[in-house]
Amino acid sequence: MGKFRARQCPGCGYYLGFSIVKPPFKSKETAVTSFCLNCNYKLPVRGIIRGSRRSSPLRRGALRLASMKKHEQTPTRESDQVESAESSLALSDYARHLRVIGQDLEGIRLEAFNLECTGDGYLVWPRPGDGGLEGSPLARLSKNRLQKLWKNKSRTRSYGQEELVTLPSSVQAKRYRYSLSDIDRMEQESRSRRYPKPAVTDGHSLSQLLRTVGAIVAQKHERLLGISWQDFSVSVVVETTQGQRQIDVFRPDNLYDLWVRMYLRRENRALSDFPR
Repeated sequence: MGKFRARQCPGCGYYLGFSIVKPPFKSKETAVTSFCLNCNYKLPVRGIIRGSRRSSPLRRGALRLASMKKHEQTPTRESDQVESAESSLALSDYARHLRVIGQDLEGIRLEAFNLECTGDGYLVWPRPGDGGLEGSPLARLSKNRLQKLWKNKSRTRSYGQEELVTLPSSVQAKRYRYSLSDIDRMEQESRSRRYPKPAVTDGHSLSQLLRTVGAIVAQKHERLLGISWQDFSVSVVVETTQGQRQIDVFRPDNLYDLWVRMYLRRENRALSDFPR
């Protein structure tokens, strides 16, 4: 698992991760690694040269990453608007909320996305190049043919509120908004569909892996800011108890191992009921 410091990306407004690699022995150059979780922006800094400091009558303040001005901030992130207000999300709700959202994303077959926690709900942005089922050629098939292909188990629309927003590049993008009331309603409907025979839990499913992410964040008493989900990496943006923003990078197999441990710790589980 990798850890990076997090800042707002000046290119797209999502989260940018960076780290300063410790130099080898007697080396004066320190490498700087940076990446954006949404776009291809990188900090225009490759390294830091360390040398002897000369005395100067003028003392310069410490260098730091410049924050964007208010009139330059992009409208793609809404978490900053609720940072000053008390969040209505409890740490114990992260796992449950993310599991329900994961079930909905499984239904629309969205495999790569950026999730943002706004304090009173969640926003999900399909990553460029992954429009889910609606962006695939299968979406042009008739409803009857789709039902035959996937045996009536697929959906073409999300239960979340679909919105169209205009990016700073004047390009329209689609996102899904999940309010707390939407999540409660989706959870009730999911329970009614499982009754009376619950399905076998699949630890590799998106819903269970997202549930694991929420449980990890809650156990560390951190505040969830966002999740960037890709095929081979899962980047979780949190605010630590010290008030620092950082990015924890996992692999899906790492999350599955953590899910197995959490699964076996739960109470009232039969010894023969192992995850599959």
